[in-house]
Amino acid sequence: MLSNSFFGLKLKKLITQLAIFFIVIVVFFLLIQTKKNSKKHENFGNTEIIYEKNEFNNELIKKRIKQAAPSLKIKVKSGDTLEKILKKNGFQNQEIFEIIKETKKMFDPRNLIVGKEITITTKYENKEKNNKSINSIFIPLEFNKNFYLEQIDENYIAEITSKKTQKSLIKKKGFITDSLYLSGLREGINKKAINEMIGIFSFSVDFQRDIWRNDSFEILYEEEFIKYDKSNKNLEKILYANLELQSIGSLKLFRFESDNKKIEYFDENGKSAKKLLMKTPIDGARLSSGFGMRKHPILGYNVKHKGVDFAAPKGTPIYAAGDGVIEMKQRYKGYGKYIRIRHANGFKTAYGHMSKFNKTSDGRVKQWKIIGYVGSTGRSTGPHLHYEVLKNNVRINPQKLKLPSGRKLKGNEFQRFIKQKNLVYRKLNDLGVY
Repeated sequence: MLSNSFFGLKLKKLITQLAIFFIVIVVFFLLIQTKKNSKKHENFGNTEIIYEKNEFNNELIKKRIKQAAPSLKIKVKSGDTLEKILKKNGFQNQEIFEIIKETKKMFDPRNLIVGKEITITTKYENKEKNNKSINSIFIPLEFNKNFYLEQIDENYIAEITSKKTQKSLIKKKGFITDSLYLSGLREGINKKAINEMIGIFSFSVDFQRDIWRNDSFEILYEEEFIKYDKSNKNLEKILYANLELQSIGSLKLFRFESDNKKIEYFDENGKSAKKLLMKTPIDGARLSSGFGMRKHPILGYNVKHKGVDFAAPKGTPIYAAGDGVIEMKQRYKGYGKYIRIRHANGFKTAYGHMSKFNKTSDGRVKQWKIIGYVGSTGRSTGPHLHYEVLKNNVRINPQKLKLPSGRKLKGNEFQRFIKQKNLVYRKLNDLGVY
């Protein structure tokens, strides 16, 4: 009886130990699985937070974010509309129709800004991911405004968001050591303001011959910037600009809005600076060859040079010398990539050896708009612009071209101009320019 009792106790103890061992194994296995699932859940569940913080340290997380909400970043090109972009990226016609309909309530979807980047986030309608639709669209508009559209409960909700802006009056002055553009940049002038200033003076100044070292400039302009963010600036308007040139003298120009709401720049006596054609359609270039007989650099014999050449780095912008219509835009004989513009009063201008055309330069063009870029296409020995002026289809020397002066303000317009000019002088004095 004792041995049986002892054996029974041993058996019970063994069974208890086995049961405990089994329980430990089960618990250990469950803990491992729970840990694995927890990691999976953590990686997937926190993607939104990680995405917002842009902390993409885990490749798996990046991949899942991309799958959950893929996005397209599309740079707007010339001729692009929102409808064209959406069709090009394979979205359904009915969806595009609804989006365009909603967008039109806020702004014209045909008027996209070339160079801006549109962001489109998408989602899939089924698990097979064979039918994607638009989740949201973000479109930059003006420098302080953006358009945003999002699909919520099968409806599209659109809005335009804007940031508060402030305006400030900026005055700058300096000396020209190379080009007006580069010298202006060194003084911290808004890039757009520099370009506009060059355009303002382009009717009176030959930037290749009239600008000398140590000539001086000054400018007064209004600048708009996003509140608390002065890095994002927009040129509002140039009120006044002055060039002190050793070759010409003082050239002061003032902004004025005439009775017909047209904005022009006038000298101190109320005479418009604008003329039919600019003196030179390029800035920062060097006159490398004049008009007339010369030894051709490639052909090797004397031939009449029917225009003027401006040497400049490849890619330098070329501007339309005046308002007009582009009548030829193609590769043309030894000119390489070539544009010819028809202007008023029997004038034409021609531009040769371009590296490429500006995509926006088709049909009618405005004065001072970029039509192409300096290159060395065609019969050329290096990057330069070949520029021609034609009068009644006869080529003439662009450097000896004399055009009638712009209109002169009279009567009430002139009196308004004088008051505005005096106000500008007071602002200049207040800012310590003089």
